[in-house]
Amino acid sequence: MTAPRITAHRGQSATHPENTIPALREAVRLGADALEVDVQPTADGSIVLMHDRSPLRTTNLRHVRTAKVGLSVQRFTLAELAELDAGSWKSPTFAGTPVPTLRDVVHALRGTDARLVVELKPAPVDPRSYVRAVLDELGSHSRATLMSVDRAICEAALPVHHAVGLVTRSRPSREDLERFDEFHVSARRVDRALVERVHQSGGTLTAWTVDDPQQVERLGALGVDSVTTNDVSAARPALV
Repeated sequence: MTAPRITAHRGQSATHPENTIPALREAVRLGADALEVDVQPTADGSIVLMHDRSPLRTTNLRHVRTAKVGLSVQRFTLAELAELDAGSWKSPTFAGTPVPTLRDVVHALRGTDARLVVELKPAPVDPRSYVRAVLDELGSHSRATLMSVDRAICEAALPVHHAVGLVTRSRPSREDLERFDEFHVSARRVDRALVERVHQSGGTLTAWTVDDPQQVERLGALGVDSVTTNDVSAARPALV
């Protein structure tokens, strides 16, 4: 049985500020096979890396633009987000780390073999325009999966991209298995029967988000295709 791939959740987020270039580069250095990032559109149409609805948790927004505390990413221009420090909240070592665009990520990863797994977070925009903007920033970077918990976004991606994944906390339906290429499922829901169902449909199964080496080893024994983890350095030895 082939060992599962290791997908770095927002980069090496256990030790580095999530969804930033330093976190992604560290994950590559540690041997991650794929890099999962969360993206959202800005007010002026750029695509930036950000998990939460608001930049508050992972930036110094409160000290820079108090009037915008609580507003969604879609209420910020790219220039406004560029003013924020996305590293200091994790450690002073990362002070000054910017909020990157997806285009920045593609540039930073040139010359590496890591696959990008791009989760399009739900946003109040047209799904087709959203997907087109993401593909535009990916450019020629073909080693990428587009995925979302929002089925409208997944449906918009199907006609225009070769690898589309569904993110879900529950088991995918028969219709899901027929439509999508990848399934990113909460590790709590993963058992051998689910792995076999997905594989019989021709899809792949990724279990998220697992940092306990014993759980990583268990999932590997079940035959999952990939394990998403915050800590590549802890997960990798469990699959040797």
